Amino acid sequence: MAKKRMMLYFGSFNPVHRGHTALAEYAVAKGLCDEVAMIISPQNPFKQDMVLAPEMDRYAMVEIACRNSRFPNHIKPSVIEFLLEKPSYTINTLRHLQENYGDMMEFTILMGSDLINTLPKWREAEAIMENFDIYVYPRPNIEMTFSTQRTTFLADAPQHDYSSTEIREALQQGQNINKMVDGEVLDYIKEKKLWKA
Repeated sequence: MAKKRMMLYFGSFNPVHRGHTALAEYAVAKGLCDEVAMIISPQNPFKQDMVLAPEMDRYAMVEIACRNSRFPNHIKPSVIEFLLEKPSYTINTLRHLQENYGDMMEFTILMGSDLINTLPKWREAEAIMENFDIYVYPRPNIEMTFSTQRTTFLADAPQHDYSSTEIREALQQGQNINKMVDGEVLDYIKEKKLWKA
């Protein structure tokens, strides 16, 4: 039986926005994978000073975004990194998944052009580069300056000119973010008063 092709999309998703969902939908629509797991990171080791919304709030928002996506059966939230030791290094997560699900699933990684450029600095970067196919989507104005033997650049992947940081700032200033986040996600943000919404 063929292994399920599982694409891992890591992120703080602080908050998850339409750009994130569009990329997951693109990966499924293009047949790059059978499923996308949106893995909510507890704390990026490179962004220790970033203020994150509580883990379960970020999970709840990703769950809503996945459910409201074009492919709710193929795009799922994952809390795997909440369960592993902190700080969460990608290599630890990959090893855990490989050891526990490797006989059923084949894992690939989805990341932005900004992230792949930092890959050589990651913990045990060589092991990631040698063992996993990496799909890279363009980030506005950030050229991909590093790649591996197993990197595929997705030149036609959807690009969005806003980020989670800008969304948080817009919320704090009372601006309208309807175009950037799913309506139910926005309701959740307001109900929980995240980022002073």
